[in-house]
Amino acid sequence: MDQIAVFKRDEKMEAFLHCNRVEIYEKQDETWLLVKTVSFPPVKGNTVKELRQETENIAVYAEDAKAILCKEITGIPFSVFDKKGYGIFCTEEAGEETFEGVITELKESDEKKRMKEEMIRNARPVETGTPGIYHLNLLDLQKECPEVSSKKALVSFLKQTPFLELHLICAHIPPWLEHDSTLEKKVRLQDGVSYVTITKKQC
Repeated sequence: MDQIAVFKRDEKMEAFLHCNRVEIYEKQDETWLLVKTVSFPPVKGNTVKELRQETENIAVYAEDAKAILCKEITGIPFSVFDKKGYGIFCTEEAGEETFEGVITELKESDEKKRMKEEMIRNARPVETGTPGIYHLNLLDLQKECPEVSSKKALVSFLKQTPFLELHLICAHIPPWLEHDSTLEKKVRLQDGVSYVTITKKQC
């Protein structure tokens, strides 16, 4: 069941630090129903430790909701909910249309995350239509996944995969690769992009 936790001050949408209640809405069939309301004292803490502890206590009331809604949430409260894995949305109102938008956005975000994880898992050269000829566009890969280094994408491939040629597209040839004396590198520069053909040195 999709659930969303809406934080309010009484009946009004308000910034999280002023809120004193949470309403849990659940989608049943095609309708969003209010299934639970919990009241709590607004956050009073002034220190980082107090803010974090009070927010942790309030976060428990969001239970199994996929997302939280309030008018505004920043700083420590934001990081507490974010760390717990809730989707966080700031909005002036909370109705069926808003809830549907939140769930759609969460699903799209999950799909993007899944695709990115898959891209990182498969971050290595792929064989072209010609056996033994491989290709990797490092520029595109690092644009989508900046956390993937050239070493992560290439080292295990170069060590473990028998290949005739590797065609690499990159901004510049990585220094570690340039200094690898077991490989031949032919570089062609075009419009600020390096097209590198790599082969293994023949004895």
